[in-house]
Amino acid sequence: MKKCIFIVAAMLLAFNAGAQKLQKPVIDKITGDTTLETKEEPLQSKLSLSLHLIGCSILKGRGVYLLYFHTKEAGDWDFVIQDGYAAVIKFTNGKLLQLNTVGQHYSKIMYDATPVFSDTSIPYSISNDDIDQLKNSKIAVIRINTSVGSFDYSVSDARSEIVKKQLDLITK
Repeated sequence: MKKCIFIVAAMLLAFNAGAQKLQKPVIDKITGDTTLETKEEPLQSKLSLSLHLIGCSILKGRGVYLLYFHTKEAGDWDFVIQDGYAAVIKFTNGKLLQLNTVGQHYSKIMYDATPVFSDTSIPYSISNDDIDQLKNSKIAVIRINTSVGSFDYSVSDARSEIVKKQLDLITK
């Protein structure tokens, strides 16, 4: 029995060990600027069977930080995220952080998947103050506002730590 528990614990550790990694840096061949990006990580359990999912990654470019939310919604949702459709993050202490989207983004309907789902990757600009707030608070809920309404995603305390670790990697 102890051996089984040890094996399961080792497997779970292996699942989470690769969690916070940087992608290979991209160096601009003309300017020499380096762009860093973290690997996309789910903000729900990797064992979740839900098709209402959100993940995140962070990009650091030439003087800019972007927090990407990657969403997956069951069904053939066709929606747009435009300028002015802010994401709202609610922290466990009740405070809110509003993030502005960069550009206009359309959902992609994945008809070849079973079941069919809509997929989006939406970049939001984050300031140094936003980074401090994200590093020092636990995320409870993320609301993504779209042309068809808003989608709310609950985030556990443990999964909230992923954002902090990604920020630590990218801001070093």
